Amino acid sequence: MIKTVLLILFALLFCLSLAALLLYRRQVRGLSQQLKNLEPGSNQRLTCSVRDRNFLSLCRLINTYIDSQQKLVLQALEAEEELKYTIASVSHDIRTPLTGASGYMQMVEKTEDPEKKKEYCRIVRGRLKDLEQLLDQLFLYTRLTSKELPLYMEPVSLFPLVCEVLTGFYGKFQEQDREPSLDFQEESIQIQGDSSQLKRVLGNLVSNSLSYGLGTLFILQKGTTLTLSNKVKDPESIDPDQMFARFYRGDPSRNTSKGSHAGLGLSIARELTQAMGGKIEARLQGDILEIILTFQGASR
Repeated sequence: MIKTVLLILFALLFCLSLAALLLYRRQVRGLSQQLKNLEPGSNQRLTCSVRDRNFLSLCRLINTYIDSQQKLVLQALEAEEELKYTIASVSHDIRTPLTGASGYMQMVEKTEDPEKKKEYCRIVRGRLKDLEQLLDQLFLYTRLTSKELPLYMEPVSLFPLVCEVLTGFYGKFQEQDREPSLDFQEESIQIQGDSSQLKRVLGNLVSNSLSYGLGTLFILQKGTTLTLSNKVKDPESIDPDQMFARFYRGDPSRNTSKGSHAGLGLSIARELTQAMGGKIEARLQGDILEIILTFQGASR
């Protein structure tokens, strides 16, 4: 009697084990088939009909891996599109001064008037200077993004540095009948940074204001924060969240027809500020565009 019961139990156990094995094999085949049918870039994910903890864990791991691979694919596609856009942007901005210089050189060859020759040569030099500045900006941006630009961090007095940068733009302000307005709450304030790169950051921002802003350029200092603000012509077309993006052209501050060097000036300002441990952001208040720079304070 006991032997019969044991045989029955053994038979039941064997049947259950066999059923479980067949179920697992079917699930494995199902997972394999799902993987074979999975389209690249598809939002489809593996499903598991067996409510076994190990199988469910395996499904989750595979789906996590698929998610990560799909993310990499999307990033690669975005990078490819950005590269195409970058090449097109750079090609356009390099071609513009070269075409202009070539045209004026042809005029130099054709004219016999020495005054016209002199004027045309002056214009050619200006176009080639624009090209040189563009290539310098591209080279600097490449070094910045590849972390190859050395920074020499030290305490820097902010007030005299701002004054020095503005002095360099004196002629430009005079040409536009504009002037900057400085409001420093603490002229002795020092920040931590690379003085030459800080000048470049501020120079790019002042240049951007002169090219695309209106009226007075206000510069306000509070602690280690510096705010540059001015009116803009077309505030509706400006996206402050995108202003520092490379080659962004959705607003007047990135119109390369005015020589903005492929829209890299503000991007370089952002990269340099962040490399020095600072923060830069843009804010639009009505028709007033504000660029806010926040630096690290110098160690006392």
